[in-house]
Amino acid sequence: MNSTKLLPLLMFLTFSNTAYSQGWITINSGTGNTLTEVYFVDESTGWISGSGGLIIKSTDGGSTWSNQTSNTFQMLWALYFFDQNTGWVVGDGGLIKKTTNGGFNWSDQASGTGASLWYVHFADASKGWISCGGGQILTTSNGGANWLQQTSGTGNTLYSVFFVNQQTGWVAGDGGTIRKTSNGGTNWFSQSSGTGLLLHCANFTNTLTGWITGFNGMILSTTNGGTNWITQTTNVNVFIRSIDFSNSSNGFAAGDGGTMLATSNSGAQWTAQPSGSESNFYSICTIDPLTAWAVGENGTIRKTTTGGINPKTLLLTALLEGSYNPNSNTMKADTVTAYLRNLSPPYIQVDSAITVIDSSGNASFNFLNAENGTGYFLVIKHRNSVETWSSAPLTFTSNILSYDFTDSSSRAYGNNLQLKGSRWTIYSGDVDQDGVVDATDTGLIDNDAFGFASGYIDTDLNGDNFTDAGDLSIAENNALAFVGVIRP
Repeated sequence: MNSTKLLPLLMFLTFSNTAYSQGWITINSGTGNTLTEVYFVDESTGWISGSGGLIIKSTDGGSTWSNQTSNTFQMLWALYFFDQNTGWVVGDGGLIKKTTNGGFNWSDQASGTGASLWYVHFADASKGWISCGGGQILTTSNGGANWLQQTSGTGNTLYSVFFVNQQTGWVAGDGGTIRKTSNGGTNWFSQSSGTGLLLHCANFTNTLTGWITGFNGMILSTTNGGTNWITQTTNVNVFIRSIDFSNSSNGFAAGDGGTMLATSNSGAQWTAQPSGSESNFYSICTIDPLTAWAVGENGTIRKTTTGGINPKTLLLTALLEGSYNPNSNTMKADTVTAYLRNLSPPYIQVDSAITVIDSSGNASFNFLNAENGTGYFLVIKHRNSVETWSSAPLTFTSNILSYDFTDSSSRAYGNNLQLKGSRWTIYSGDVDQDGVVDATDTGLIDNDAFGFASGYIDTDLNGDNFTDAGDLSIAENNALAFVGVIRP
């Protein structure tokens, strides 16, 4: 679980396309050790703790991992980083270690106990807590230079601790134990979980909204700071060991047997996702609704950049009138946005994706909200071209849709394409993106040409990095022909 996301994040409905072959991808950890905790402070930098004193670090989003020297062979159960430099790791035998240089060096801190330390969490760089065996809770107000015991009021093992600020926090553990503090742990009071099952991982997005996982597929949720806990439906019966939310709506949970669950509505509905693993997951960390990592037994690491969803892929062929050269059959590569819209008015946008269309006119777009077998209008937009719609509804089959705007004018709604050589192209000249090529567009081009404007600018229609008479000619011809968007 991660605890750095206490403010809502926007769901990314439009994203840059790289290579999304599946929802959860396998990453080589370089070890067969059990991986107990994963924690990323941003999209690039993260750490994993594990058995045998293992600590590994990544600075490239988890693609590669390097070993760090922990100087212990103890089982390390959890780690927490306040930023890219300052972090703590805890484990069996009362072990606490701290780093102030990103894990290059780890130094021991005295816990004053020989109990297993199950989880560590800090509200800031100074104030932190550790949940322990035997109902112990440790706290520090000086970054771990001194750790003191707090009275939890229970003898049950506490597997998780989570604070949303310096005052308000929760612990959870054996026997359905949930305890809360509103004064930094000076006093802890019991909350009713409604279960006697082991509770394992707590995660909150604010002082009111939180979740706790446990045995038998259990996920409890609260929207009033734990005054009431309700059981959510997961439709699994395994030990859910970890849960993490990037905002109050979007979260992941992971557990035994490769179980991976996702929600976009605060857990009102949990959807099982194929993880490609049968190993038990011990920890999951998410930094936004699309990006997460999960780790577990046998050195297992999984990562998603698509919210765990297998994306639907559009293989598009399209050419831009202004920069397409029929003699070389190439154009200037440029960024294009593709939209999927419903088939009936008002043609609501279902999804969108952005990518670069190459010099041959080919591009691959990945969509997270599209469904196989459902019809959509495809809409293509470019910074100085006319918005162009597909002539008919299109559907994905087995997650793939191929479409070519260049072989016939009938590919576009209203035959709204321009023939250049033997291939059909998307009209250029709508510089101000108002849906029509007119005097306003030619005026913008004329002004930039008069000022000798250059570079990657919207008035450069032919892609030669200069605005000049060649660009003006394209726009004037289309304006005279009353070229504009044609929609259903």
